Amino acid sequence: MQPQIIMLTSEPLGVGQERACYVHPDDPDKVVKVQRGDIDKQTRRELAFYRWLGRRSDVRYDHIPRFYGTVETNLGPGFVVDRIRDFDGAESNSLWWYFERGYPLAEFGPYLDELRQSLLDNRIVFCVDMGRYNVLFRRLSPGDARLVVIDGLGNHSAINWLDNFDLFARRKIERRWRRFMSRLQNYSNASLRKYGADPRSLEPAYRRTG
Repeated sequence: MQPQIIMLTSEPLGVGQERACYVHPDDPDKVVKVQRGDIDKQTRRELAFYRWLGRRSDVRYDHIPRFYGTVETNLGPGFVVDRIRDFDGAESNSLWWYFERGYPLAEFGPYLDELRQSLLDNRIVFCVDMGRYNVLFRRLSPGDARLVVIDGLGNHSAINWLDNFDLFARRKIERRWRRFMSRLQNYSNASLRKYGADPRSLEPAYRRTG
């Protein structure tokens, strides 16, 4: 029996170096990630990561999209994950979107602390190239939000079986988190210099002190 082919005819929500992301035509709460070209390194890494998560029963999906399996599309093979939107239906914006508009990194400190703790608690190792575009600020309600990682998940290291052990996974996450935060600070500082705007603050409802 031939697998059902999902027809993707709309414009992509986003296009990266290796994949394009489309709204699922049968479910607007999901997206289909489809490989572009012949390079599939990110896709193979992410699929391995989600299959590893699927073998565990202790994972919370508050800060990462849930995975729904692989599919065939008219544009090639893909896989389905949650679509990350705000409570009002708008697409959640990335940290880079906020940096470009004058919001400094410090505004997101408590949210970043929550994300870091979630990655540690769930032993979710992320790739060293996870960056400002891959983390979305998702507004859950008029007064609540969280950061969600939509790309850059999984471990690119050749030897990653140690990630199954809590101590080794936590050490790796902490090392990569420090590098990630350093990059974010550089992006934030560069944006403030480039756009010459006075630093802006999040709306009072989303401003946290800890």
